[in-house]
Amino acid sequence: MINYVEKYHHHMYYSLVLWCFGVFILQRIEPFSLKIGTAFPELLLPAVIVIACFLREWTGFLAGLLCGIALDTVTNGTQCFNTITLMLFGVSIGLIFRFLLNRNIKAMIIVSILGCFLFFLLKWFFLDLLNGDSSATMLLFKYHIPSAIYTSLFAIPFFYYVRWLCKRHLIEQ
Repeated sequence: MINYVEKYHHHMYYSLVLWCFGVFILQRIEPFSLKIGTAFPELLLPAVIVIACFLREWTGFLAGLLCGIALDTVTNGTQCFNTITLMLFGVSIGLIFRFLLNRNIKAMIIVSILGCFLFFLLKWFFLDLLNGDSSATMLLFKYHIPSAIYTSLFAIPFFYYVRWLCKRHLIEQ
């Protein structure tokens, strides 16, 4: 195991916070809606996945916490679901990329697809199925699965943006 730790300039972390805030605002503004049919992407989910991929588990934890709190402020009826889920995703994906996977686009696409499907499946299970919604199966196939596929597509441009930021703000040792 390699114990090499990358250090980044603090401006990169400020840039990531502003980028996540911009993604969050862009997603919530009505004229710039990214909704296609019944698929509505949660753009902060691939942002947390990509941040955890590059900046490991503690930064993934913090990104998941902040992005989850932001999502819970505008989503009704979730009561900390997004915060807990994104926080756990950030930590687990950061650990997976630290110990098991390399930071390349193929691994990122696979983890993004699996993470998005898991997030929307958990969302369906806890918010629709356990609440006794009679049309829970229809909601899974009509809303959650298309949203998971659509959301996972955003990981590719996010991957290249965060990789560019990391290369630009790396502190040489």
